[in-house]
Amino acid sequence: MKRNLIKWVLLILVVLLSVGSAQAQQNHCEVPDVGLLSPNEFKTKISLTHVWQGAVGGVNTKNSDRTTGLYDLDLYYLFNAQESENNDGDYLLFCVSTQAAFGNGITTDKVGGPFELNENAKGNLDFIVDKVFAEFTLSDRLFTVDIGKIDLEDFFDTSAVAGCEKSQFLARPLLKNETIPFPSKGLGIRAIFEPSDFWYVQVAIADAQADKRETGFKTTFCNEDYFVSMAEIGIRPNFFNMPGTYRFIIWYDPQDKAYLDGSGSTKRDDLGFALSFDQKISKKTTVFCRYGWADDKVNSTEDFVSVGGQIEGLIEGRDKDVFAIGYAHGLRSPKGLASNEKRQIDLIETYYAVKVNDNISITPNIQFVMDPGGLTKESPATVFGLRCRVKF
Repeated sequence: MKRNLIKWVLLILVVLLSVGSAQAQQNHCEVPDVGLLSPNEFKTKISLTHVWQGAVGGVNTKNSDRTTGLYDLDLYYLFNAQESENNDGDYLLFCVSTQAAFGNGITTDKVGGPFELNENAKGNLDFIVDKVFAEFTLSDRLFTVDIGKIDLEDFFDTSAVAGCEKSQFLARPLLKNETIPFPSKGLGIRAIFEPSDFWYVQVAIADAQADKRETGFKTTFCNEDYFVSMAEIGIRPNFFNMPGTYRFIIWYDPQDKAYLDGSGSTKRDDLGFALSFDQKISKKTTVFCRYGWADDKVNSTEDFVSVGGQIEGLIEGRDKDVFAIGYAHGLRSPKGLASNEKRQIDLIETYYAVKVNDNISITPNIQFVMDPGGLTKESPATVFGLRCRVKF
């Protein structure tokens, strides 16, 4: 069944790409998140992000400082673009993303606990090709499709002010919903239908057993028939010229999951839902919130909430600087928790991003970890951080 599904998807893709190529004209094209390109033109994006963190208090304060590095190189190639007066015609784009990293950050044996405190910490990683995919649009961008080795986190549960570890918050629970079982980067397909600027619907299916270090073909075609599926409906109201986005997400995970109570039983076909909102409330201020639910029998986090916001230009004369604060709260499953483990876990993070110029930013950061290690007898910990990012 899985092989037949893949064959049909590939067949449809070939037909769509053929049609798009036949209709394409040699014109400029404005590609979202990439910029203006001409057919047969390359564009590169380079990002270098270093983070230092040091902890006071927590599980183990000895040698509790860490430095991590994350290096990204993205390559975009525009095959073709349809003729359009405003450079917004249909297009076919090819994307390759490579990444390298070092350092594990502040880990659970120091402060951590259930919440990861530095999403830039990817461990020691030589340069790998972590994403390779084609993106094309149809019917005057009514549909956009991405197919190949993709990352569902690029498309779902996004946020205008709480979604990028390189420029916004560091802690994962302030970047993504802790209840959503995002797979690693792997083979998949995502499609979005945008009939207007006011609303959209997107769906995706991706290899549940993917490993970003691999091509993805082995786990997709040779292992079990497991694919994570997601759907998101979004609306974009504009209250008094203040834009916002309100996302409603459902997910499905078919993998066998062990019951957390240690009974040895397993569950398949797991389902959950999530919300992700952000809203501009003044010229300089944007707020956000998230909520998620998952079955506590097989998921370590049952309920999750995060809220916060950012202010641009808080200091006069520093219009591009950003001050932000966020709070994350997780309610862990009571199944399998030891007597000395807390069910509720909380985190506060605040930062001030200094925009040195268009390419360099420096961000002091402070995190307050209420429940280090998720343990009842540990006093709160404070984690000081400094992030430096250079991008081209």
